Amino acid sequence: MTAKYGFLNRLRGAAVAAAATVAALGAAAPAGATEWPTDPISIVVPFNAGGSADRMARGLAEHLSPRLGVPVTVENRPGGAGALGATYFQQQAADGQTLLVMQATPYLASAILVGGAPVKWEDFHLLNAQWNDYGIVAVNTDSPYQSFEDLVAAMKEPGKVSSGIIVGNGGHIQTLVVMDELGIPTDNVRFVTYNGGAPLRAALAGNQVDFEILAAEAANAIRDRIRVLAVVAKEDKGDWKAPPLNEVMTKLGADPVPLMGGNVTGLLAHTALKTEHPERYKKLLDAYRATVESAEYQKWAAEASMGADWVGPEESQAMVDEAYQTQTGYAEMLK
Repeated sequence: MTAKYGFLNRLRGAAVAAAATVAALGAAAPAGATEWPTDPISIVVPFNAGGSADRMARGLAEHLSPRLGVPVTVENRPGGAGALGATYFQQQAADGQTLLVMQATPYLASAILVGGAPVKWEDFHLLNAQWNDYGIVAVNTDSPYQSFEDLVAAMKEPGKVSSGIIVGNGGHIQTLVVMDELGIPTDNVRFVTYNGGAPLRAALAGNQVDFEILAAEAANAIRDRIRVLAVVAKEDKGDWKAPPLNEVMTKLGADPVPLMGGNVTGLLAHTALKTEHPERYKKLLDAYRATVESAEYQKWAAEASMGADWVGPEESQAMVDEAYQTQTGYAEMLK
């Protein structure tokens, strides 16, 4: 073989090798994209440890981690009734590395509408309404009010009844919505404020207030000390032996009202994640669904008295968007 042909063969060989390298690199790029995540993922909880959002986040962290192949940690950032943690979350990159667990309604909505958090509702994306803890209208077992109609009649008399609330929570807003629809002035009811669910429930159990609209699942702890006059849901899902709120509203000659007496809690991501990193969004959503629907997580949730429904992102977001619009109309009353 002459030097000329040897050189040409070596040149062809180099070209083939270079093309193979380029092809290999091109094929590796998409595969690398699907290998996300490689770094630990953080779930922000904008409340102190021990609450329902914190317990949900820690359960998800434990069960999501093996499905995503990286550690998932929980970061508590309390303050401002959720406003500080929600703001911190939005300051992080929309790359799927930081997620959020909190009650999308009412607490995230209230943090924006009432707490003045410098974030936008549309920048949060609820992946799943995992726990829709509906509300109940309840009185103490020693209360003279035997029905919702009895309670409404008393509410029409200025100053006659009191109600325990957490300012801006679902029960507070639902009470205002009902009073507005029934034409009852808001100052007719004496609102007594509490800083958390435990003291709120204790006040009703101790007959310190006349009525409350509170989350049903949490109210199971005081079930033997309360009488439920209506369920803030389409049907009685907890064997409270009480009619749906809108059924009794209709009997009173009022129009149906939006139902938001409880809390809608789940895993939230940045809205931009879906468009900026669609492959990450899909992997996260698939892992979340597989987690929630798994037998071991369902068992954990039942033992923890935690909701574990799979609703999906579209229906979940539509649910909380509707509630957010309702809260918007009552935001000024809550400030």
